[in-house]
Amino acid sequence: MDRARTGLAKMLGVSPDHLIFMPSATYAINLVLQGMGMSSGDILYISPFEHNAVVRCAEYLRQTRGVQVRELPIDRDCNLDVHEARRWFMTAPPKLVAVVHASNVSGDILPIKEVADLAHEYGAKVLVDGAQTVGAHTPQLDNCGYDFLTFSSHKGLYGIPGSGGLVINSDPELIRPLIYGGTGTNSEDTVMPSTLPERFEAGTHALPSIVSMRAGVQWLESVGIDKVRMKVEGLTRRLINGLTSLGIGIVGCRSRHGNSGVVSFTMGGISPEELNRVLDSEGICVRSGLHCAPLAHHTLGTFPNGTVRVSPGYFNTEADVDRLLEVIEALC
Repeated sequence: MDRARTGLAKMLGVSPDHLIFMPSATYAINLVLQGMGMSSGDILYISPFEHNAVVRCAEYLRQTRGVQVRELPIDRDCNLDVHEARRWFMTAPPKLVAVVHASNVSGDILPIKEVADLAHEYGAKVLVDGAQTVGAHTPQLDNCGYDFLTFSSHKGLYGIPGSGGLVINSDPELIRPLIYGGTGTNSEDTVMPSTLPERFEAGTHALPSIVSMRAGVQWLESVGIDKVRMKVEGLTRRLINGLTSLGIGIVGCRSRHGNSGVVSFTMGGISPEELNRVLDSEGICVRSGLHCAPLAHHTLGTFPNGTVRVSPGYFNTEADVDRLLEVIEALC
């Protein structure tokens, strides 16, 4: 576990002690949002692309603690209206700003550095949800200045499900633990340790998943992160170009900051669920619906039916993409 922590910390460019292992990225998000002790009068800003991991926790805080929740002025192409955001922050200063690094619906990468720089001007802390990007598109601390970063084991790190983590680049005393219990250290004390990472790591870890993240980092380094990213980008472009040539409506994929390797689309005359079933019968695995991100679909104009989402990975081939396009063409 220590070697996994060290390897991940090196990839992220942070101190190993400030990398906390969690049961999932969702758990890590809840630790920050709930653990900061926000109450009535505090303002939480979120992006219009957030996953329900953020949205539902924010709604819980609104209903139970009176926290005000507002959306950042980011358009469907992932452009931040800095002038408008500044005007909002001046009249309603944020305590915390939560922004996903890349949409899990469209794959579009959001302007997290612009958001973080502006939020810090007004004394806010910044939480970046990196579940979609840590791995081949890891946000580096010195490039975006986040206070908290969450990540997941089973996506860009190519590990197995069951764990994730939180990077803390701020005063850890700002956050109260959500879970209290044994840490294997300071056993004589009846309170949680004040030191990191033990302060937030009570209970037994999901060691197989954590070890798989270490294996994922080692594999990424052996193949080359740039090579992995370039292959996924190439497959993504091939997919987008193919769908476009068939007249299929691509959702998103227009951010000037890039794409994490996710393509969503819709087809007139056939629902996402129907298309999913057809592709599944051909041995092609995609996902259909709202993808646990209804806010993003409202932003992208695909609510309530959602989209079909394709996520090319390093182990996919051009033949895989072409086979998908063949099936789609037969349905046109």
